[in-house]
Amino acid sequence: MVRNLTLGRGKRSLLVFAGALALSLGLVAPTLAGNTVTTTVVPGIRSASIADLSLGSVNYAHVDQTQTGTITLTADDSSGTNLGWNVTVQTSDFLYSGLYAGTDIPAADFALTSAAAPVKIAGQGVTPPNGPQVPATSPVGTLDTARKVLQANVGHGKGTYSQALGVSLTVPADSVAGTYTGTLTVTISAGP
Repeated sequence: MVRNLTLGRGKRSLLVFAGALALSLGLVAPTLAGNTVTTTVVPGIRSASIADLSLGSVNYAHVDQTQTGTITLTADDSSGTNLGWNVTVQTSDFLYSGLYAGTDIPAADFALTSAAAPVKIAGQGVTPPNGPQVPATSPVGTLDTARKVLQANVGHGKGTYSQALGVSLTVPADSVAGTYTGTLTVTISAGP
């Protein structure tokens, strides 16, 4: 036997209202989204330089003469890489310029006589034994080959530092009157 189910007008309206309410709640229910905010740190550069130095003049002489001075190295790691770094210094021959037929002074006559501990200008502090620091193998010697004068281990040396370097130039006996100019090459590279 089949029975017809008939709902009264009130019950039918209630059922339609409940269905409409359920449908609208489903459409208005809050949705959860993964909202993010990002930023990027752009890498900078590593740089190293040495300020110009004048060693002054010497009188013409029949014996070798030595001129001494101090050059100031500035090293900066703003690369943001955390790799550490090292700095090397090398000189060219001291080229003669003047009125006479002079001879260049060889690069081997210019030497590093001392390397002071670095001083922080900005950024991360100096933290021995990780750096920045003077390398364990002394950099003292002639500058006709590159000499490592300063280094920082991985995770260190994130800042700007200065270092005093003592130098000495041997002016050979009977050097012709004129000016002698050498060019220093300063290189900073990643890794200690």
